[in-house]
Amino acid sequence: MDPKLWKLGGSLPVPNVQELAKEPLKTVPPRYVRLDQDNPVVFDTVNYLPQIPIIDLQNLLCGDDDVNSEFQKLDLACKDWGFFQ
Repeated sequence: MDPKLWKLGGSLPVPNVQELAKEPLKTVPPRYVRLDQDNPVVFDTVNYLPQIPIIDLQNLLCGDDDVNSEFQKLDLACKDWGFFQ
């Protein structure tokens, strides 16, 4: 085996999680920061959660002015979410 390959796969001596947790850290230790990677994209999950469609079946049955609006909501819900009982 190539002697250069013997050095691959070794581990760095780092403190374990329990040792890190003993002292309050205000920043991430530099050895754990990966500057060669893009920062993760963080979304405001409250505003980006999908809205579950709510269809009022009574409006579909009664035939009043809301029937077209309710049919459109039902059509869109079936296309976007699928149909299940």
